[in-house]
Amino acid sequence: MKSKSQLRELVCSMLVPMAVMTLVCYGVTLIWGFDVPTLIGFAVGYGYVVACYFYLASSCEKAVELDVKKGKRVMLTCFFVRFAGLFALCAGSMLTGYVNVIGVLVPQFYPRIVLTAKEFFIKKKGSD
Repeated sequence: MKSKSQLRELVCSMLVPMAVMTLVCYGVTLIWGFDVPTLIGFAVGYGYVVACYFYLASSCEKAVELDVKKGKRVMLTCFFVRFAGLFALCAGSMLTGYVNVIGVLVPQFYPRIVLTAKEFFIKKKGSD
């Protein structure tokens, strides 16, 4: 089990790789031309994924200190809040047109990519 500092360190260690991925993905969209809603979409998507993962880390920290029933409730609430927020953000983006929805959604995949890459490229302690 990870302690509070380890979870926050993990989220903080993912910030720079996710920011680089955001810039690279936005750079790819420049092939089709500069578009302000796309730029805003990637910025909003990155900000939302960062906020969600800090919220997830704090919810995990809180849940492990509670009994099973309350811990499950905390995690279900966290799940609902994160996905309701993403749904609202995407709906608002589609309705207004000021923010590109793809730019909002693409950064939501970055944490899994970063964590998977870390598993492949970081040598585990105690292994040869």
